[in-house]
Parts: sequence; C-alpha cells; structure tokens
Amino acid sequence: MLTPRECQVLDGIKEGYSNRMVGRALGISERTVKVHLHSIFIKLGAASRTEAVISGIRNGCISLH
Repeated sequence: MLTPRECQVLDGIKEGYSNRMVGRALGISERTVKVHLHSIFIKLGAASRTEAVISGIRNGCISLH
C-alpha cells in the first residue's frame, strides 16, 4: 500500500520528529516530506499524523519497536 519511502517518513513521524527532522534523517527536503505525508494521509484515509501512525502500525508498514 505505502511505498518504502513513505514507510520511512511515517516511521520518523512515529518517533515524534518534525518534518524538517525527518527530511534531514532521510536526506530529503522538508517539502518532499510534506508531499509524502500528503500521499500517506490519502492512502490511509488519515486526518492527522497520529491517525496515520496508527494505521501504519496496523497495516504492518511500521512497528512500535
């Protein structure tokens, strides 16, 4: 469902990172992180970062550990 990069972005969000911090960690721009998040929200039907993380954990894209 989500691309590997979208899962990486979502994992950073799960850790509480800001868009800027996720971008730095992945070597991409903050704007690119926002684009990935927009796509993640649409694909998962999420209205917030928290909802997206919960959906990502439920569908196995990211884990709690």
